[in-house]
Amino acid sequence: MDPLMASVAEAVRRRAEAPPPATALDPDAELSSLGVSSLGVAGLIVDLEETFTFRFPDDAVSPEVFRTIRTLTDTVRTLCAPQAG
Repeated sequence: MDPLMASVAEAVRRRAEAPPPATALDPDAELSSLGVSSLGVAGLIVDLEETFTFRFPDDAVSPEVFRTIRTLTDTVRTLCAPQAG
């Protein structure tokens, strides 16, 4: 797991209703199966925006983006890319 994905996974773990151990976080597991509710997703959006200093555009707040740690990390990576340069 690369450092960005590890950061996203930790944010997911903190927002899970019954947090699994960090070592149990499968990047391809559904966030709902990890215990992240819709309220948890809302908190996750805030956490990630504050951590990585970007804003999720409306079209990025979708079930496809918030399906797994991997899909979420891919979106965060894309949203952070313009700031890298």
